[in-house]
Amino acid sequence: MKRIKIFQLLSGCLIILMTLSCKKFVEIPPSPTQIMSYKVFENDGTATRAVTGIYIQMISSNNLFTSGNTTFYAGMSAGELTYYSNDWRQEFIKNEITTNNHDLISSSFWSAAYKYIYASNACIEGLEKSQSLTSSVKNSLIGEAKFIRAYCYFYLVNLFGDVPLITSTNYEVNSTMPRVATSLIYNQIVADLQDAQNLLTPAYPTAERVRPNKWTATALLARTYLYMEQWANAAQQASLVINSGIYSLSANLENAFLKNCNETIFQIQPGSGTINTYEGNAIIPATNTAMPTYLLTHTLLNSFEPGDMRKTNWVKSRTFNGQTYYYPYKYKVQMSSTLTEYYLYLRLAEQYLIRAEARSQLNDIVGAQADVNIIRNRAGLANTSATDKNSLLLAVEHERQVELFAEWGHRWFDLKRTNRANTILSALNPSTWQATDALWPIPISQITLNTALTQNPGY
Repeated sequence: MKRIKIFQLLSGCLIILMTLSCKKFVEIPPSPTQIMSYKVFENDGTATRAVTGIYIQMISSNNLFTSGNTTFYAGMSAGELTYYSNDWRQEFIKNEITTNNHDLISSSFWSAAYKYIYASNACIEGLEKSQSLTSSVKNSLIGEAKFIRAYCYFYLVNLFGDVPLITSTNYEVNSTMPRVATSLIYNQIVADLQDAQNLLTPAYPTAERVRPNKWTATALLARTYLYMEQWANAAQQASLVINSGIYSLSANLENAFLKNCNETIFQIQPGSGTINTYEGNAIIPATNTAMPTYLLTHTLLNSFEPGDMRKTNWVKSRTFNGQTYYYPYKYKVQMSSTLTEYYLYLRLAEQYLIRAEARSQLNDIVGAQADVNIIRNRAGLANTSATDKNSLLLAVEHERQVELFAEWGHRWFDLKRTNRANTILSALNPSTWQATDALWPIPISQITLNTALTQNPGY
């Protein structure tokens, strides 16, 4: 009975913590339940459930940036995905986002990210103040909370550019927090991930890879350094993951997105008993006669080389009225009571491509070729023909396009960070693309709540 009451208290506290950041901070008084929430961090079990409860929220519905929407909307913005019917999603496809989609951007991306950030801040504060937790549990949970915060900020800064940097639960301060420079956000991401590296152990805290370990933080740090153009650091961190001895590329591409695949660095268990992943549920046709929803563009389909097994294993088609439509098939389960797929956040193949790009920038031609070839050979392709820095960078860009397509917005972010967006996307949308489209608009509702926020240019 006591355990049930503690869990009920925990659930109530977590819901409040997750809800607060969606409202106008200045309107929220300190609540007795919020104060009581620190009791959660006096016990290893309830403290653990407070942090793991954030993962549950991250996968709790089908309309969150952490459950599929980053893949869908960033994928449409990058010209790799389209939608089967003409609706409001066309604004993302044409890179012409109006206020019609501000509510979507706010609820799915901005508010959701800050909700998890707020919950992470609350957990970090509660854990750091606690004097009764087992030291190893306390350190691990702080590391997990900092990883979650870093993960959310990574996506915020790549979707919106400068954003408010909120690292506390002080609602009075947070309510008027202005946007800060992207460089400061990246510095915070690095600091959080370095802390997480030091606090987390190489071993996963669970039998499955559904909570971060030391190498999970290292993998995201490698990606962050790549985006910051700190090539040596990116190569070093990616090497730590690759050489950890825990991970290996799936020899069979069909298995790469299964739960507990050895290529997996971090994934989250489904939040529904019948839906394996919301992404697969949304894309894969429900019946033999249904139309697939999110479709691959001809631009992406034409980027696959002949014989590329990624196209064979990760792309599927359906023919209607004489026309063939192609859709992503990385996740292969639409709905099933048997859970065979978890939602994949980080995997090993990306680490090879991170190191390949960093090595190319450092003029380590042989090392970069070796990493590119590992990915190409796994896909059934011959070694790369690239032999110098510039050709290798283009080879890595190509491999990232066909390896990481329809996956967490990689293509959208890659085009922007390598200054290739204007060249590529202006050709895809010559009448609508402008350079300012590289960032999405700050939702009007958020600017209304916090007048210290400013809008991105072009909106």
